[in-house]
Amino acid sequence: MISNIPFHAQEDYQCGPASLASVMNYWKKDVTPDDIAREIYSKSAKGTLDIDMVIYPQRKGLIAEQYSGGMKDLKKNIDSGYPLIVLVDYGFWAFQLNHFMVVVGYNEDGVIVNSGKDKGNFISEADFIKTWEKTKFWTLLIKEK
Repeated sequence: MISNIPFHAQEDYQCGPASLASVMNYWKKDVTPDDIAREIYSKSAKGTLDIDMVIYPQRKGLIAEQYSGGMKDLKKNIDSGYPLIVLVDYGFWAFQLNHFMVVVGYNEDGVIVNSGKDKGNFISEADFIKTWEKTKFWTLLIKEK
């Protein structure tokens, strides 16, 4: 588990800016969720577009790579000290309810995430994969250059 990741509780529809601020603060970038939201939050989408989640940290001097991840990759990155932002879908049938969260750790039973207003929340691996696979395992790795 990565224990020193700053936590920002999210406001309504602000999971993207809150997640980005947490990981960017971890890499010593001085930004707040409000700073980020002013630049990339989409009122019409009621959220943040995934492409903006990649471009914003790049514009601030960090490496940001979005890819289709998996549990093996997730564990490798956490073990290496790299928190990951993932996109999950809590919707059902054709109704999407996408949500960004920061994965900060794992154990044999599941993952530990900072999500919404909760820090260090445990999600079983089965429940996590069920929501993550709906986004084709959308993963964002942010790190220093």
